[in-house]
Amino acid sequence: MTIKSKDLEISSILEKEIKLGKHPIGAKLPTEDELCRLFKASRYSVRQALGSMVSLGLISRHKRLGSFVISTTRVSQLIQSVASIQQLLNYPKETIRETIHAEFITVDHELAEILHCTPGDTWFHIVALRFPKGSKIPLCQNNIYILPQFAGVVKHKKHDQIPIADQISEMYGEVADTTQIDIVATNIDGNTAKMLKVKNGSPALTVYRRYANAKGNIYEVGIGVHPAERYTYSFNFKRGIQ
Repeated sequence: MTIKSKDLEISSILEKEIKLGKHPIGAKLPTEDELCRLFKASRYSVRQALGSMVSLGLISRHKRLGSFVISTTRVSQLIQSVASIQQLLNYPKETIRETIHAEFITVDHELAEILHCTPGDTWFHIVALRFPKGSKIPLCQNNIYILPQFAGVVKHKKHDQIPIADQISEMYGEVADTTQIDIVATNIDGNTAKMLKVKNGSPALTVYRRYANAKGNIYEVGIGVHPAERYTYSFNFKRGIQ
């Protein structure tokens, strides 16, 4: 049996046991040493198997504490099919955003480069997680930065349901004349990794959206960090008649 097939054997058996309730949510899995003896496998094979289960959203691993079951089903992967600019700007309706916290912040030099503003400026920062409906495993973390005069959007009756840009438009009449979108391959840092329930340093698809008014002034910047295995952009633009 090859190392790769041994990895799959271990992860498949553990996944089946989780689904059958042998290891309920919150339960600690056997240690690496115990799994090595149980499956007559190398430590490398066991670690690879556990790593794949983390990617699937079934378990979380904690140094010196062990591996714990966090879900009985695999995490959903969202494939966002984009056929228009509007679909590119917004997430599908099959997902919901949950606000974690919001506060006024003073922008440092690093963040100023992202927001295209001056260090020392005040912005309003919203941290949120986006979930597939019916799932407890987040698809992404959203960091949303808006000018302080628009902070009242947190009181919008559909604050966690519709895009922040739409809330700003409804409440304040500020409309995006242009939107710049950058899609970058990144790695997930420690704090974000904990929120997304993935390993520190895991690969990610990070999407930056910058909304500017007719004068060219940026008033909202959204940064979505998506674990690589949980999100796919699929573009399908049809050429119009000239």
